[in-house]
Amino acid sequence: MDWIRFLQGVGEVAQGTASVMAVRRLLDLDDNTAFARIADFVESSGTAEIDAFDGVLLSTATGEIDLHARARLIKFYAFFKMLEYMKFNRFRGFPH
Repeated sequence: MDWIRFLQGVGEVAQGTASVMAVRRLLDLDDNTAFARIADFVESSGTAEIDAFDGVLLSTATGEIDLHARARLIKFYAFFKMLEYMKFNRFRGFPH
């Protein structure tokens, strides 16, 4: 067994789980606080973390059943993409 690859996979799952939890916690916050958290995250994170969060936020928003929560998540996603654009000075596309 390739333990290095296995442990990398475990780390990716843990990071993905943390991202899902962070996205779900945004719904517990008022909009202004959620926007501030998203801004802090984008400002302080590297490309890999931003890419991972992008995928989780988009999939959570599009998969949300509650219409009010979905609308808020889409609003958060649009804000996230604007901040990402400002950080990298270009539109980086959508996650695959």
